[in-house]
Amino acid sequence: MLAAWALRNWKGLAAGGASLVLLALAGLGFWRGMAAIERLQEKAAESARAERDAHWRVEISAANVQAERARADQAQAVAAIEARAAGDTARLQTELNEMEKANAALAGGDRCGLERDRVRLLDGAKP
Repeated sequence: MLAAWALRNWKGLAAGGASLVLLALAGLGFWRGMAAIERLQEKAAESARAERDAHWRVEISAANVQAERARADQAQAVAAIEARAAGDTARLQTELNEMEKANAALAGGDRCGLERDRVRLLDGAKP
């Protein structure tokens, strides 16, 4: 009985089957299209990330070069300051030694107090 009905209505069944097949093919095509779009989107995102990373690597390396240059300049400035300080220290020590010798050469060199000649030594005047 079902077979007889199918034989009488074969055109409708064929049209319904063809509709289902077309609907399935359309769904499959839509799914593949969305997958292709997703792949393209992922590829674009990956490219953008690579470009961004390259940009920031360049920026970071430039900042590192600038910081290293600043460190080198600062090290040179410190070396110059230390050399100047060592020279000042040596000069002041020499002046102190000369002043102590001049103080000891004064009459009564072992006495304490401020006499006129000792004050003149402190002021830098010659006796």
